Amino acid sequence: MRVVIIGAGVSGLSLYLWLDKLGLTKAHDVTIYERRPDVSLDDGSDISIVGGSIGITANGMRVIRTLDDQLFAEVVQAGHRISNWRISTARGWTIADAPTGGPSDNSVMIGREDFCRCLRKRVPESVIQVKKVVDVTFGSGINVLKFDDGSSVEADLVVGADGIWSILRCVMFGGQGEAKDYQYAPHYEGLVGVGSYVPANLMQEVPQGQMNIVLGRNGFFGYGIDRGEAATSKVARGVCWSTYTLDVLPEDWRKLDCDQAQQQLQARHQHWKNDVIRRIIKEVKIDQVWPTFTTPLLPTWERQGCVLMGDAAHAVQPSSGQGTSMALEDAETLARLLAHHLAEDPKSGHLLGCKQYSDLRMPRLARVHKKAQQLGSMKQDMGVVQEMVMYAFVWALAKCGWGKSYNEYVFRYDVGTEVEHAISTGRKQEQSHLAHEDF
Repeated sequence: MRVVIIGAGVSGLSLYLWLDKLGLTKAHDVTIYERRPDVSLDDGSDISIVGGSIGITANGMRVIRTLDDQLFAEVVQAGHRISNWRISTARGWTIADAPTGGPSDNSVMIGREDFCRCLRKRVPESVIQVKKVVDVTFGSGINVLKFDDGSSVEADLVVGADGIWSILRCVMFGGQGEAKDYQYAPHYEGLVGVGSYVPANLMQEVPQGQMNIVLGRNGFFGYGIDRGEAATSKVARGVCWSTYTLDVLPEDWRKLDCDQAQQQLQARHQHWKNDVIRRIIKEVKIDQVWPTFTTPLLPTWERQGCVLMGDAAHAVQPSSGQGTSMALEDAETLARLLAHHLAEDPKSGHLLGCKQYSDLRMPRLARVHKKAQQLGSMKQDMGVVQEMVMYAFVWALAKCGWGKSYNEYVFRYDVGTEVEHAISTGRKQEQSHLAHEDF
């Protein structure tokens, strides 16, 4: 069987490593097609962008540790562990201080280039081909990928790990090529994110491992610092990120002005009662500007030997903090289900594997999507009354533990256990169906 993965970002690389771990790369021909010559980088697909960094929460780190202990150690070393999130207000009040979990729960912030590099060096050079996929034709058993150089290739299974502007999603749901106006096209949320690394001396009073979210009536501001083990081999640095409202996005949004974004940052936060923020906005040089796009919930993630994962399937608000971790969960889930069903049916088991993957993952992402939309609304400009209601809501969540069940649902998730349960349930349903037929 020939398997093609479109995209060598977090999703595509992780899926290949899982397929390799489960022995599928020896039994099947697996190729990754990536449009960028430097495949250690990507365009923001599959990741929760925080300046130049991504956050990987406990559930995502569990996937990494299960995949490869050495990879896990490298990710922790290249990034730094997050021990707690402190939430405060533009008026200077601290309203929540939430630990990320117990001693064994690892949440890590890491440069996105560093993380991709950790994954990329474990994938053989021969596996990744630098070609841009411009169209996919899918049908009865054989799918055809067309490239920008006029060539094409056939595949039994096509995995769209090509991010928020996914060609495969576009084709699966009625668009053509790189169309941006079909039903499930990315949607601009009216917010532009900004971020940068900053000198450590601007955050002297910030404890190691603490990430800070400051909420206000005109947006939010986040910051944290790395003084951990990784900082011994490089200059200790902090990271900051924020958003500003922009109702109409310029047509050429990939060239948003960093200087203008910096002026917005200073104007919005200069009167906030937070000394760290005031120091940062005076010194920081914004080098990351990105509009916030999301995708609508899809009716399915698979169709006729084609399947979506990561941001291609579910681009959620960055406020979820789950972009990378959900992509990692996707990779393990899909690989485990493919391994199981192909072992039972080498010719067409991949079709059932993709169907079960879609059915298993979609409800989980629907819940994460809903929570992300709620959190994303706190970044919008608001009046004083709305501001106070927001503070009261966040305080109540922390004080009364209203968000505890959701956090446990997200962070305690174990892919292996869920896949085994899905396979077992599928067997019981099949046996029940056969029993009724015999009757």
